[in-house]
Amino acid sequence: MRTFSLYVHSTQSSTPLLAFELADDEKTVQMMAERCLAESPTRLLVEVREDDRLLFTLDRDGGLQRRLNVECQLGRS
Repeated sequence: MRTFSLYVHSTQSSTPLLAFELADDEKTVQMMAERCLAESPTRLLVEVREDDRLLFTLDRDGGLQRRLNVECQLGRS
């Protein structure tokens, strides 16, 4: 099991709600984030992180943005 952090942004607070979820994979935690958004019409966005790395965000309109894993390679001489 992996531990994910969900930062839930809403219209009711300027500070996001922090929730921890245990899941086997990102697909499962994405379903959890979707349920979290559906719980209240005041919830606008959920950021999903693992080990302080942003994995993806999910917004009320169903928009999903995944963080691209971009690695920089230095030129070798």
